[in-house]
Amino acid sequence: MSRIFRWLLLLAVPVFVFAAIRATTNTAAQQSQALAGSVIERARLIYTVGQALGNRANVFSKVGDSISVSASFLGPVGEGRYQLGDYGFLQPVIDHFSSATARLGNSFQNRSLAAGEGWAAWAALDPQFADAALCSPGETPLACEYRLTRPAFALIMFGTNDVGYRSAAEFEYDLRRIIDVSELAGVVPILSTIPERPDVPAQVARFNQIIASVAEARMTPLWDYHSALSGLPNSGLAWDNVHPSSPPEWYADAADFRSHNLMYGYVIRNLTALQVLNSVWRQVQ
Repeated sequence: MSRIFRWLLLLAVPVFVFAAIRATTNTAAQQSQALAGSVIERARLIYTVGQALGNRANVFSKVGDSISVSASFLGPVGEGRYQLGDYGFLQPVIDHFSSATARLGNSFQNRSLAAGEGWAAWAALDPQFADAALCSPGETPLACEYRLTRPAFALIMFGTNDVGYRSAAEFEYDLRRIIDVSELAGVVPILSTIPERPDVPAQVARFNQIIASVAEARMTPLWDYHSALSGLPNSGLAWDNVHPSSPPEWYADAADFRSHNLMYGYVIRNLTALQVLNSVWRQVQ
């Protein structure tokens, strides 16, 4: 039995230990927020499988809806248009993931084949949403992204659109399938909670509970973006009460992490994304 096959068998074993990464913005001391031992052990196993399969240690993918598609999500970081302020400890993680071409630019800049405007979680698993010019016949957007980009990690956020018309059971099923595809591809999945939606607050709370519960059951790192937005003006939302808010200069200031700018949803999204990447990347080594 090959070593890779033995690793894949281990990935198929159910697990039930959990720890959340709550990326916060109130202290620069969180240089590498500790994961629970069981979570990091599983992340290391997935990462090791991925390296054996040819995944690239300095590449990550974005998986999600329009909030992940937006150029304001990490794009400025990839261009070097950022101000770290009190978060200078994040420079190494930026350097690491800026050092390779993901597909189109580095990982921060790359437009993912597994993220689309208006997508719910099921879309990443449906071949009809795959890019016909790049993906193989019958290939899902998620499988296509992983095949062409060969990432070691994936930042995954679905739910903002799902809450409008999907049942909790349907959403959970799709989320678990996304984790399955990621793990078997040797990609470490990082699950994000979703922002508030004032029109359906009970659904948002329920779906965020599902995200946390799935992360617990699968020992997947949890990026608690929803909590990081609490206390911000309008819960970090723009005028449409769906997408994160942007600073006055929009894209140009979306990665300015100095204290005066930490009141906008996309700024917090970018900062917490770097924090969670920093935590997981450092601890799988």
